[in-house]
Amino acid sequence: MAGYKIGDTRDLGYCAACGNVITIEANNGIFRPQRCGNPVKLKDGEWLCGSCLRKLRVKYPQDYKPDPVQKAIMPFESAAGLDAAEARRELSAAHDHLESLREKYGFHQAVFLVEDVKKEKSGFLKAPFITVTGHVIYGTFYPYDEAACGNAGYKAQIIAFETPHGGLAVNEQTLRRWKPHDLISYAWVDGGEEAAFVFRDKSLNLKPGDVIIKD
Repeated sequence: MAGYKIGDTRDLGYCAACGNVITIEANNGIFRPQRCGNPVKLKDGEWLCGSCLRKLRVKYPQDYKPDPVQKAIMPFESAAGLDAAEARRELSAAHDHLESLREKYGFHQAVFLVEDVKKEKSGFLKAPFITVTGHVIYGTFYPYDEAACGNAGYKAQIIAFETPHGGLAVNEQTLRRWKPHDLISYAWVDGGEEAAFVFRDKSLNLKPGDVIIKD
């Protein structure tokens, strides 16, 4: 797991890859959990800044796993398994890897790979809430993006993002109880991040292995 916690203001020195001073991003609360832009500690004890980490995620994706210490689902950065020299080498090849992914998926603006789909029934004759968990292959998605879903290319709007594998299920009760910003756990999700997209749609039909595409 990442070697910091929200509210941590320790001086972490310099990024082992780019040399910039590492600063902990301010927690902007309702719009973006602080951890998504913060650095990660590499296996040799050096630190990788959030900017370099985001570039590496397209090859070393983020996953959410149970953290027995914090007793919560927390993000795990696979790039933390690199040492400083490996991180620098991988960053030098990151652009070429990104371009190979763009070519593989037809140069769309952003691509998301579906890994799990859950439906939550809504009221009578109302569209269900559909939570789709997976990874952003590359690009950036935002709430209210309209995306082509699955092989048929059915267009549906992302109404919110949720923390993968955790948090409250989005349903009629949470809509009544929560304010809109409570349902948007992120302002955006980038390439390599694990995310959960929330849709509300009667006709959306997705399964693991499908892709969600934004142009």
